Amino acid sequence: MPDPLSEDLKQLLDDLPSGRLMGPCHTPHPVVWMSDGPVMGAADWWKRLHRRRSETGLYPLLLEYPDDSFEPVGGDYGAAADAASYFTSKWTDEAWPPFEEWPGLAAPAAPVTDIDVCAEALATAVVHDGRARCLALVQVSRGADAPAALSWLGMTNHMTVQELSAVLRSWEDRFGVRVVGLGHGSVYLSVAAPPTEVYQARVLTAEHYLACPDVFYEDPDLDWSTYHEELMKCREWRFWWD
Repeated sequence: MPDPLSEDLKQLLDDLPSGRLMGPCHTPHPVVWMSDGPVMGAADWWKRLHRRRSETGLYPLLLEYPDDSFEPVGGDYGAAADAASYFTSKWTDEAWPPFEEWPGLAAPAAPVTDIDVCAEALATAVVHDGRARCLALVQVSRGADAPAALSWLGMTNHMTVQELSAVLRSWEDRFGVRVVGLGHGSVYLSVAAPPTEVYQARVLTAEHYLACPDVFYEDPDLDWSTYHEELMKCREWRFWWD
């Protein structure tokens, strides 16, 4: 028998903008809710729901549009996958100069306390710019697991969604990253603790390239030699896969 939704969860869903549940919504599948279209005041909704995520068990995402390709699945969301192992598997002798061999993961940034503030700032910017104004809720304990829980297909041509979630978990832990939104092939990430050392930023640049080489070819004006300098200043990472 399907697990009944709790009364508190039913009340939360009733108070949301017009939307629908997706998938089985019972163990082992996560509860997933998605708005029917763009939401008025989407950034404010995201902020309120993000602040309540520990209470509700639901992680909010901004979406570019309602995505009916989501197929909610249960499981460990690639817990057996490891970011370092993934990067090593993608490394070649010419993967990212000036490193002749895989340098290992970039060192973690110093702990910070404004992770949620940074995430909320990006949510505001993403909605204000019109990049994503639809809303979703996913029953996961951390945002990095949301793509795997949704069977998101955006990065399919380059990596598995379990590998992506493993990489995102590693960046969450090392750089205060939070998943704010998803598009057809895009991920919007807030970064509360960007790298502060040049070598650290250069290694992180290699990680970005191994995870999403398309972003380096998307912008013809992107200067690969100074990308690491941008990482030291940027509080948002956007990845896009063709």
